[in-house]
Amino acid sequence: MKILIITVGNRQIGWRCGDEIVRCVGVSGDPDHIAEIYQEIGVEKPTGRYFARHLGKSLYEICAVDQNFNDVELLLDQNLIAEEVKNDLQQVWLISTDQPDSVAESFRASDTTWLAQLMAGKIRQTWQDLVVKTLDFQVDVSMVEAIRLRFEEIIQDLTKNVNSEDDDQQMTLLIENKGSVPALSSSLEIYAAALVRQFDVVRVVPREPSPMYLEDQLSRKSANFAEKFDRQSMSQYFLPLEKLRIVSAWERGDFGEAKIWLEGHRNRYAALFDLAGYLESAGRQDMRGLLQTIKGKWLPMKKLKQLASPEQIQAWSQYDCLDKTKTAAIIWEDAFQIPIDADTGRLTSAFFLMAQTLERLLFQLYRKDRWLDKGWIEISNELKDSFEQPRLEELIKGWTEHYGCSYQFELLNGIRKKRNKIVHEATSVGLDEIMTMWSKANLSVEPIGDALLIPLQGIGKRIGNLPSKPLLLSLYEWGLDALRK
Repeated sequence: MKILIITVGNRQIGWRCGDEIVRCVGVSGDPDHIAEIYQEIGVEKPTGRYFARHLGKSLYEICAVDQNFNDVELLLDQNLIAEEVKNDLQQVWLISTDQPDSVAESFRASDTTWLAQLMAGKIRQTWQDLVVKTLDFQVDVSMVEAIRLRFEEIIQDLTKNVNSEDDDQQMTLLIENKGSVPALSSSLEIYAAALVRQFDVVRVVPREPSPMYLEDQLSRKSANFAEKFDRQSMSQYFLPLEKLRIVSAWERGDFGEAKIWLEGHRNRYAALFDLAGYLESAGRQDMRGLLQTIKGKWLPMKKLKQLASPEQIQAWSQYDCLDKTKTAAIIWEDAFQIPIDADTGRLTSAFFLMAQTLERLLFQLYRKDRWLDKGWIEISNELKDSFEQPRLEELIKGWTEHYGCSYQFELLNGIRKKRNKIVHEATSVGLDEIMTMWSKANLSVEPIGDALLIPLQGIGKRIGNLPSKPLLLSLYEWGLDALRK
């Protein structure tokens, strides 16, 4: 969903006269386009300094007779809209002023409500598929609080648009506030900065055409059109500071916080924003379903190709865990959190998850290699009919006795005992305890996050050549590298 919001000013509208000269409704002096337009349409020019309301209404009444807006020209925005229509622009919102009668007439004379109607008519006639809204600020534009309340209403409308759209579509706001009165222009910019948490907000600034006027042989000056536009992503103002917070949250495994900070930078980091959501939900969502979502929605997304090479994406696509029939590979994915927790000091959580994964992987090996049929687990005759699954102690014994891994028994049994203490006695595990257990087994203990995966990797290889790291851990590390660049 893409919406262009324009604050309407009198320099944005031109009127193509019978002599084919385009005259701007906001220009007087040299050339005196305002006087020339009044003369063209046969309407007496009123006294006073400002003419936007009167002239705009007079021109609109001419157009309304036949609903023909051919003579209206969009001096600042014509080429902008034409370009954005090609890039999926769907709506244009025109913000104008229509101050109440309580405001002095000398100020109301500059209101742009009729200019907005002229613009709307021209846009609808030229681009019939565009939805065009005119939003009049029927408040005293010197009242900052009144303007703030009106912008709040507009934000609510924007939120409704987002809620009505597919969740996969991102809202993009283009803000063009060059022409309006400063009170509206500055207020919109403030609200645009606040909206980067919800939308991709881009400020679009038309460059003044050069030359401003094209002079014909009779020295008549025709208003020129803006051809070029400067684009400024509002989120870029905040990226240098917020990037540090995003990286910090990602390192800590606080993907919910990372996602909040990434919200304002989805134009650049859409793939990382979605990945943060997947990693956040990995601990509470069915892993099989989550991996299918990554396979079907994340790996094919266009925004991912901006950050990752085709070779990298292809390598991720080959992981067995993306096959929903590969139960052991899917179980291995739960282990992605182990190094993250360990490296950030949550050792007890990391250790417990490691022990839990150990039991799950051994159980998969037990079923795959049919230990029960081979008699590797002894069961009394009276328990055979009711037997469901072996205990971790029996699984460790089967692994170490029948797969040439007897040297691992002390380590794995120590893991089992410590796991039971955590469960039954609510104890914790310290780095010194892990270092002692791993050192006795002649295993590396640095970095501690990688060390905790070592007892699991051999079992994973035997089950089905599982990778040394889960896919989710590889994605976590890739995301961290991408953020640090």
